[in-house]
Amino acid sequence: MKITDQKLQVFYPEVYDDKERAAVDALRREVERSGGVGPAVDRTETASQAAMLEYARLWNPYDPLYNDPAYAAGTRWGRLPALPCYIFEENISGFPMMDDIGDELGNVFYYANDGGDIELTRPVFDGDVLSFKSVKQELRDVTPPEGGTLRQFSLYGEAEMRDQTGALVGVGKGYGRNAMMRILEGYVPTELEQTYEWLENIPPVHITTEAEWERIRTLWKNERVRGAETLYWEDVNIGDEPIPTCSGPVSDMDMIRLHGAMIRSMPDARGFMEMGEELMTDAYGQKLHFVARHYSYCRVPGARAVFYNFTARNFLMRMVTNWMGDDGFICAFKWRFQNLFECMSKNEPGRDILAKVPYMRGRYVNRHGMEGDTAVCRGYVTDKYKKDGKALADLSCWAETLDGDVIQVMEFTVELPCRQED
Repeated sequence: MKITDQKLQVFYPEVYDDKERAAVDALRREVERSGGVGPAVDRTETASQAAMLEYARLWNPYDPLYNDPAYAAGTRWGRLPALPCYIFEENISGFPMMDDIGDELGNVFYYANDGGDIELTRPVFDGDVLSFKSVKQELRDVTPPEGGTLRQFSLYGEAEMRDQTGALVGVGKGYGRNAMMRILEGYVPTELEQTYEWLENIPPVHITTEAEWERIRTLWKNERVRGAETLYWEDVNIGDEPIPTCSGPVSDMDMIRLHGAMIRSMPDARGFMEMGEELMTDAYGQKLHFVARHYSYCRVPGARAVFYNFTARNFLMRMVTNWMGDDGFICAFKWRFQNLFECMSKNEPGRDILAKVPYMRGRYVNRHGMEGDTAVCRGYVTDKYKKDGKALADLSCWAETLDGDVIQVMEFTVELPCRQED
């Protein structure tokens, strides 16, 4: 029986019983006291050239600016810059995590990470000691005023990234949601069964045809790294489109390869248990920690391993760095993607960004990227202007599958050199 076919409690915003009120108030006090309880809010990391080169090899092995220290030494930077997103990987900021409340607010739980906004003042270089500090976190009950069976919370986090001198290098904003239902009568699914609920809504894997393989090979052949051929701000026009890039078809092993460093940093089953975490039983009765369970999806009939939230974001980043060349600098970007759970997937992410592209108006991220997808990355210059002495161009970008599904939307602001100084 589906969860929605059972008798469910109706929730209203900020209407709690005593136990619920105590749980929400406790989390809000903790957020206020500590400045944040979400992931990646307070830490210090040191950039290393070896790790920068490994990151570039995974996400953009074709651009010598990020892969060849000798080449980079001859550019405006004078040394190897890190590919954007190195060291902070998914986001600079964290946000409150509703699972810290426990089971007081419901007995069926859902989550959504809705993306982030990043602003950067300069690239990251070898030896930078970068400190991340949460500056703002918010937890808001956004259950509809008319009430509903899905109790919903909006999660927001903002953090700064500063270098060893205290100078600001970046600011990050993260957006998320948590939601819960409460089954009053009927079977309450286990956490694992709730996790598998999204499998009912995924499309079948796309089998790439020979004609599509020819298109993929053509996109690979036509990809161009601008490099030392400077792109001047004066030469950019609204409506310009970067040369598309193509990544995929993406396999589950590609996911392990691209995100392996993250997985290697996770504890094993013993480590999770020693930390007090519970293992979860998969569809075959095997107890696994959550990272292994994530990849166990591919063993369930009809299931597909899913993209990380920033997999297609990094594919799009390659297209923009190709377009801007050695002298460009990505000083801001946003990324939006779709959640896996149907009840959390009504928000039409990226619609506002794609509305700036005439032939993409009304489009948005309609599903999450998955194993077997090919990500064709495209973009469109939506504006150019000067601000605070900088010559800037804005681009709306998106990754689409061979079936035409949009699996990621991004907006970039790129600083470019001018032929003549003002």
